[in-house]
Amino acid sequence: MFSFFGWGRRVRKLRRDWDRTRERTLKKHGTAKKVALEQLDLIEGNLRTLEEQQLSGIVRARLAKETEIGLAEVKAIMKASDTELQEMKKAKAP
Repeated sequence: MFSFFGWGRRVRKLRRDWDRTRERTLKKHGTAKKVALEQLDLIEGNLRTLEEQQLSGIVRARLAKETEIGLAEVKAIMKASDTELQEMKKAKAP
């Protein structure tokens, strides 16, 4: 199927980034692994929606951007130490 403006390519890139991030996460241990896996599971729902459903351009762009932001957050969690991770949790849950 031909997709305009590279949407198919963008979705494949997001899926590839998600897969690689998940593989790196599975190699980790501790609380960072648990938190990252929970967020990756949430992101996967958006990816499935992008891959399987016909969406309007605005909705598709919003989901793609949310997915990119979520992956960036997971990568930051993976780089953070345990103390930084606890601070991130406190900042998110007021």
